[in-house]
Amino acid sequence: MTARPPVRMCARCQWTTSEPILVHEVHVATGPGFNVYACTDCATHYPPLTDTLELLEATPRPSRMTIRVHRVTAEGATVEDRGEVRTWTGSRIDPTPQTAAVPPCSCPRCRTVR
Repeated sequence: MTARPPVRMCARCQWTTSEPILVHEVHVATGPGFNVYACTDCATHYPPLTDTLELLEATPRPSRMTIRVHRVTAEGATVEDRGEVRTWTGSRIDPTPQTAAVPPCSCPRCRTVR
């Protein structure tokens, strides 16, 4: 029994090729991924494959988080817009600044801690 030659369609020119070159691996969270192939002429137009383990080792870029602070009634209606507070997210977490936009909490649980 002889093995069938691999025949794939080129993702760029849409022609079938008997010498497919893997140019991209698509990973999905909800099921199996798939491979993207190209013919030898079109493969040069794709960037080199990236190793997924290299992506995991990359240092995440620090990002900022913007919080809009509002004073609301018990029914959920906005009474006052107290502005924005910007803070870092990820592993470099700064404590939320105590400004007029974010006053100290005055609930019974927090009052007994202080």
